[in-house]
Amino acid sequence: MTRVQARKLLKKEKQPGLFGGRYRFSPYMACGHGCIYCDGRFEKYHVQGDFDHDIVARVNTPDLLADELPRLREPGPVCISSGVSDPYQPVEAELLLTRRSAEVLAEGDRPVVIHTKSSLLLRDIDIWERLNRRAPVTVMVSLTITDETVRKWLEPGASTVEQRLKLLSECSSRGIGTGVLAMPFVPFLTDGEEQLSLLLGRIMASGADFAMPGLLTLKEGRQKGFFFSSLRKARPDLVEPLLKLYSDADRWGSPPGEYSAGFHEKVERVWGARGADTMIPHRLYKGQFTLYDEFAILLGDMQTLYRRKGVKVGKLRTASRRFQEWVEARRRHTARRRNLSYSMIDDYLRVMTRSGELGELLKNRKLGDFLREVEAGGVFDYLTLGLEGRGQNDG
Repeated sequence: MTRVQARKLLKKEKQPGLFGGRYRFSPYMACGHGCIYCDGRFEKYHVQGDFDHDIVARVNTPDLLADELPRLREPGPVCISSGVSDPYQPVEAELLLTRRSAEVLAEGDRPVVIHTKSSLLLRDIDIWERLNRRAPVTVMVSLTITDETVRKWLEPGASTVEQRLKLLSECSSRGIGTGVLAMPFVPFLTDGEEQLSLLLGRIMASGADFAMPGLLTLKEGRQKGFFFSSLRKARPDLVEPLLKLYSDADRWGSPPGEYSAGFHEKVERVWGARGADTMIPHRLYKGQFTLYDEFAILLGDMQTLYRRKGVKVGKLRTASRRFQEWVEARRRHTARRRNLSYSMIDDYLRVMTRSGELGELLKNRKLGDFLREVEAGGVFDYLTLGLEGRGQNDG
C-alpha cells in the first residue's frame, strides 16, 4: 500500500445524477476486493501495479474534504466512489479515511451517496444516520449473486451475500435510501432468468428502493486478460463461450446487441413481475439537486423509459436539448461571477415554469405543464409513467 498526499479531492460531474452525485471523491485507488471482473484494471484508469494489492491511500482525504466542502458553490450530492475503488475496502478497517470523511460530511447538510460492496459501512452507520436526519444519504450496494460459492471466486475479498443483504436491511430500517447496483451479471453464469428472479426477491425483501441491472463489460487489455486468466482456473467450461461472445464487443467492452437485448428482455419480465425499479426512481433523488438538475435528470430518464416502451422520443429529446442549452448558458454565466448564486437559476426557472414560459422555451407546452406539476411537488413514477404526490405550490 502507498500513502500519498492528494492536492485536490472533489471532482465535479459533467452529467449529474444520483448514481454519481454532483461531486465525487474517493479516499483510495485500486481495490482489495479482488473482483475478477472489475474494469478498474483497464489501462485507461491509470492504476499502476497489482490492482488487488497496490492500494493507493489519499491519507489527507478528510482534511481536504473539510477544506473544499465549504467552498462549493453549486448545490448537489457528494458521491463517495471512483469507479475503480471501494471506500469500504479492507484497508479502510485500518486507515479510517472513509469514517473520518463521514464525520466531516455529517457536520454539513449536503446529500451523500455511497457505493460499496462491503458491510464495513455498518461500522459507521450511526454517523450516516446522523447526517441522514439533516440531508439524504443513499447507500448503493453492488450485488448480482445469491450463490456464495460463486461469489467467493468472483469477488474473493468482498463481503458475503448475506452481509450485503443485512447492510441493505439495516440502512433501510434507519430511513437511509438504499439501492442495488446489480452489475455486472456474467453471461452464462449469473444472468439466468431464475437467478435474476431469486436475486431480486432477496433484494426487495431487504427494503431496497431500486435495483439497477447491467451486463459484464470486458475492455481489451489488462481487464479482459485478467478475467479470462481467473476464469480458466475456476470455470474453464465458460472460457470458450465467453471468448466467442466478447470477440465482437464494442469499444466499451459490451457484448453484442442481440445478447444484450435478450438480457434486458429477461430483466423486463422479472422486474416487471415484481414491480421493481430498474433505474434510480425520481422519488429518491427529488429534492437532492437544484431544480434545473432535477429537471435534466428526469428528462433524460424519461427518454430511456419511453423508448423501452416503444414510444418515439424525438420531441422529448429535442426539448431536453433546448433545456440543457438554456441551463448550461446560465451555469457558465454564474460560474464566472462570484457574486452570483446558483440558486438564482432555480428562482428564475420557477418563475418560467409557473408562468408557462418554460413550455415556450421547450416548444412543448405539454411538457412545460408536466414540469410545472413536478415543480409543485409532483413525483414521476418510473413504473406507471404517471405523476403522483402533486403539491400545492401552483401559483
